[in-house]
Amino acid sequence: MKSFIILPALASLATAHYDLVFPEWRGDSFADGASQWIYPCANVTQEKSNRTLWPLDGGAVNIHMHHHWTYYAINIGIGTLEPAFTATLTPELHNTTGNGTLCIPKLSVPAGLAKEGDNATLQVVTFDSFGSALYNCADITFSSKAVDPTDCKTDGVKDVIVGAEAAKTSTDTANTTDAAPTPSQSTGGAAASFGGAGAGVVAAVAVGLALMI
Repeated sequence: MKSFIILPALASLATAHYDLVFPEWRGDSFADGASQWIYPCANVTQEKSNRTLWPLDGGAVNIHMHHHWTYYAINIGIGTLEPAFTATLTPELHNTTGNGTLCIPKLSVPAGLAKEGDNATLQVVTFDSFGSALYNCADITFSSKAVDPTDCKTDGVKDVIVGAEAAKTSTDTANTTDAAPTPSQSTGGAAASFGGAGAGVVAAVAVGLALMI
């Protein structure tokens, strides 16, 4: 009887992984010796690293999601060899639903963070409401000659900022009843979205956005 309980759980974990399509990931994190559970880059070293040219002000990120929903965060470290991830490129908490491909056509880099020829590493983190995180990394070189991929498109995946839709619904409802929302009502709508997910979301945010070393 136990096997019927354990096996579906294992299957769920297996499908929770993802592929980093663009920029090209450092290496196959499904290969022997690698594991997306291992911080910071799935135990994939830079020994055979490939580097993708990326625009100075930021560029596209393309992720193939294997799970029906997840939170995600994208961090960056400037440097060549295993740089520390000192900045996040997704300051707001994102949630995706649906199996398929997520294309972020323009992920902006803060002004002055990088210059022509700088090497860096992007760290993509996906995580659930309990804080369990998966990692992949892509090594890049900032260049004015970088060209975004022509085949980057979102297919089968919906990407939303957590709290944004709750706040919009609250505003739309208030407008329908001819009552302008107060600041406390708008804040409450966004807070309710986080509150409904519970303490696990707080843990997940800590894992995905605040793991800067």
